[in-house]
Amino acid sequence: MFNGVMTALAIFFLCKESLKHQLYNPNGKTAGREILGGTMYTCVVWVVNLQMALAISYFTWVQHIVIWGSVAFWYIFLMIYGAITPSFSSDAYKVFIEALAPAPSYWLTTLFVMIIALIPYFVFKSVQMRFFPGYHQMIQWIRYEGHSNDPEFVEMVRQRSIRPTTVGFTARRAASVRRSGRFHDQLKKNFIAF
Repeated sequence: MFNGVMTALAIFFLCKESLKHQLYNPNGKTAGREILGGTMYTCVVWVVNLQMALAISYFTWVQHIVIWGSVAFWYIFLMIYGAITPSFSSDAYKVFIEALAPAPSYWLTTLFVMIIALIPYFVFKSVQMRFFPGYHQMIQWIRYEGHSNDPEFVEMVRQRSIRPTTVGFTARRAASVRRSGRFHDQLKKNFIAF
């Protein structure tokens, strides 16, 4: 949650501050909420999709299509929604085509905000991985750092992964074993087979 709040604050304040000095476009129109909103939401789309891309250990073609397709869909949506008559799209009429896309500051702001907004994500993930690793991260350590032949390290990971409650079929099985008084013996047998 802290990571999400920091990311949202970074996006909002950086976009607001970057547009503060751009009061007018060449036609004398002031930069309003549609410019700020378009810029901020573009940054949100990029940051969220980059966070998903950074969280994935192994990419499949479906993940590429979903992540990069949603970024592309955002730009397509901006163009389509901006092409709708102003009576329906109100302030968003041709905002992307006429105001955002031609402005180098829009693209630079998007790039700068993406980089700055991802810093809290990197810090959070680094601290989490170093001091509070999850079970899947420990398994990755075993595999990538060559500890698979180290029985002491493997046993430490196994001990940290033992959880008395599970979900689905294993939860029902654990509950029935617990009722019969053989919970700990069965749990040890299951994890020794692991």
